Amino acid sequence: MQADELLIEISENNNQKAFKLLFESYYPSLCIFGRRYIESEDAVEDVVQDVFTSLWENRSKINIETSAKNYLITMTRNFCLNYLQRNRTEQNYIQGKINLFDTGTNDSEEVVLFSELKSLMIETLKSLPIEYQRVFIMSRFENKNYREIAEALGISVKSVERYKMRTEKKLRENLQDYISIMIIVMIIQIITEINSR
Repeated sequence: MQADELLIEISENNNQKAFKLLFESYYPSLCIFGRRYIESEDAVEDVVQDVFTSLWENRSKINIETSAKNYLITMTRNFCLNYLQRNRTEQNYIQGKINLFDTGTNDSEEVVLFSELKSLMIETLKSLPIEYQRVFIMSRFENKNYREIAEALGISVKSVERYKMRTEKKLRENLQDYISIMIIVMIIQIITEINSR
């Protein structure tokens, strides 16, 4: 179901399943978008949760004139600016944020779906040698230290360090600001998909 259809289901039929699907599809991307306004990742996550809470509580009043995606982006921007207004006394700081990001910017093109972000991360990992992938997964997702990884893979500790460093560099290059949120949200999906290749 497309986002527009999900919003109709939410507003007209109080469909909780549609709301959950909309949340799962857009929450990570809207958090990334919100970081353009608010530096704190925790604060952004709270703000975006407030966006969805408000969306559900006011579902009967939803009135979309463009698209569901633009509607969510506009809500998120407004909630971020409201947060800044409440928590910052420097008006010029807020105005600077508004001017910096609202002038000539097409927000809808910059907010990427969670599925697209996940695909980009998996594609980046798969482009690396299998040893790099294994080291990264064991280090990041299995909480193994360098010595444990070296023993499991039959390589030196220095090789483990080098593989991990090169993998993270490649991910940073390809994913830039997305990496921290993606790792938190996608751990289970990534491990499953990489291991099934």
